Amino acid sequence: MQQPLLQEQNNLHLDTPMLLNWHDQLPLLSYHLFQSHEHVVNVISTRLGGVSESPYDTLNLALSTPDNPQSVLENRRRLCRAAGVALEDITIGQLVQGLNIAVVTEEIRGRGALDRAAALQGTDGLLTNLRNAPLAVLVADCTVVSYYDPKHEVIALAHAGWRGTAGLIASSMVTKMHEVYGSNPEDILIGIGPNMAKDNFQVRGDVLQAFQASFGDQTDTFFAPQSDGSFLLDLNAALIAQLLASGIQEEHMEIAGIDTYARTDVFYSHRAEKGKAGRFCGLIALR
Repeated sequence: MQQPLLQEQNNLHLDTPMLLNWHDQLPLLSYHLFQSHEHVVNVISTRLGGVSESPYDTLNLALSTPDNPQSVLENRRRLCRAAGVALEDITIGQLVQGLNIAVVTEEIRGRGALDRAAALQGTDGLLTNLRNAPLAVLVADCTVVSYYDPKHEVIALAHAGWRGTAGLIASSMVTKMHEVYGSNPEDILIGIGPNMAKDNFQVRGDVLQAFQASFGDQTDTFFAPQSDGSFLLDLNAALIAQLLASGIQEEHMEIAGIDTYARTDVFYSHRAEKGKAGRFCGLIALR
């Protein structure tokens, strides 16, 4: 059961099993599952602790927004100082709600860190076994799924909005980790980040049909029909189902359980803020 997390600094209250640590005025969330593994750094940022002005206040990390690029870069520097990683080493994908997964090698380490145009094009998943090669995925309602294989020292991030989830990107990453690095699904630890929760994730029939193509009869367990013909989508349930089917152990998954739509005081929400939202991130690195 999730326990309320109360942090006295700034009176920030979040109902989540995740850990919360402050670095000056910048809060970072991290997963309990990763804490005993000294070689991995994994954090989820918030919208707090940066320099961006409204409507991107304050820790907007996306150069793709109309925010001041210098503010975004300063925000990235602050995040990196807090996480203990080097900004120039971070690899970022240019997300397209697709299924492409890139293996980060020395040749592409650091792509997208300082220049949006250099980000890996059409890439919604990243994995590597390189040390000091952080991976980052930027979101505002979609899910960052974090992966760590402590046996083979492999890390990964997947960007899972409804399209990626329907396309099985979360389980595809498990397959990719096995194919490239020999990871055993039973060893992989998973963190499912803050996202839009079922109570607010209203979708139409085309979304339901996209899930039916991948999940078949199981689809009904993720969707709640509404009187107006729409549905409420439980994205976390769909992610958990495909990860379990790929061999991930239930006890190796930790779910943030924070609704970004309802908590725009702490996170960005593309839908709640009507498209004028910054981006927070999931970040993972081996050291």
